Amino acid sequence: MVFFAIVAILIAWGTPTAELIADGPNGGIIYPFDRSIHPFFKARDPINSTPVLRSSGIALRKEVIIGYFGPSKSDDLGMASLWWAAQRGLDDAQRELHDKLPPCRLVPLIKDSPWSDGASALAELIFRENVVGVVGGTDGEATHLAETIVAKVHLPLLSPVATDKTTNLAGVPWIFALAPGDHLIAPVLAQRIAGSCPRRIAVLLGSDHDSQWFWRELNKWLLRHGCQVNSVIILPREEQAVTKAVWESLENSPEWLIVSAPRPLLVSIIREIRRHTSTVQIVCDARVSRVDALKSLGLDAEGIICPCLVPDSCHIPQDFRETFQKEFAVEPDYAVALTYDAVRMLLHAVARAAQGGRDNIDRVEIYNSLLAISPYRGVFGTIEWDRVNANKCSVVPGVIRNGKIIPEVPSSR
Repeated sequence: MVFFAIVAILIAWGTPTAELIADGPNGGIIYPFDRSIHPFFKARDPINSTPVLRSSGIALRKEVIIGYFGPSKSDDLGMASLWWAAQRGLDDAQRELHDKLPPCRLVPLIKDSPWSDGASALAELIFRENVVGVVGGTDGEATHLAETIVAKVHLPLLSPVATDKTTNLAGVPWIFALAPGDHLIAPVLAQRIAGSCPRRIAVLLGSDHDSQWFWRELNKWLLRHGCQVNSVIILPREEQAVTKAVWESLENSPEWLIVSAPRPLLVSIIREIRRHTSTVQIVCDARVSRVDALKSLGLDAEGIICPCLVPDSCHIPQDFRETFQKEFAVEPDYAVALTYDAVRMLLHAVARAAQGGRDNIDRVEIYNSLLAISPYRGVFGTIEWDRVNANKCSVVPGVIRNGKIIPEVPSSR
């Protein structure tokens, strides 16, 4: 295990992508220009986002293996719901593709932390098994960690949860982001805030990667609407400073309070806000609409404005919804739907690449198949890639009512 941990670190540290040789004599990835000479580029420029790809083959004689960059056992409702969705996606896809693919297996890669064991487990899986792709991680930081590994061994990574747009802006073609990015969410929320012509806006942020990038994107759009923020307080990961931070944020009676933080800290912040006032309008990122956050907040979530990523519930089949509710006693959220879709998309792409009964396929063929099946209709709705393989679906603002996300405007998805 120590060996694979060292391998994972070396892969992540790595050499410039343009100079890489992959996991075989015929492997490699060549960009149209050397990024060590041109470090800055427009990622959505078609010249810069279309690399020449080569990779070694994958044997499909016995089974199809998918790596899951997340835990299989967790007391955390959010984590457990994602694993349930991944397994359900695997089971349903196997039934659909039983005559086209051998048995499929999902391998969980994280026990305690993506940093302590996830990276080494992913490296070990890649070097020991004929893995066809990876689904995960469970947030932006974990996704970036997985990205550094799969990018250099040329393995598709489908990210169903992270909304951080930078996962697709490194010029790495192997990353597919299913969740709508912050660059799609922020304009919608900024317009919603600006519509009330606020004079006082306060911000409470976690120090984590996802919170910081969400706020960077939202602030950019608030400034475009002429909205000035009066105070920004960044909290450490510990929750001891919440009471003081909330009191300072409310001191000048803001009309809007923007909150972005990981679930435990987010819940503590919102509960503390509700203890002091019920008049301030709270706006949060998509994480507040996850099953674990809604269940923890209960009535304290009432009236919170957030992006409504699954506005039309009819996309989720009734049997899927009922089975999930029986298991977790809550409604499935956007991350559950997208994790289910990610596993199914990957297996359908593998089946497409293996047409004609082939038992050996190239990873690039899987990559090309993932491109070709877009737009894809899943339980989430329509998933369609932009030039950097990120989902370009529409986003609408929503409000939490009775523990559910209600769209404030009709969805076109």
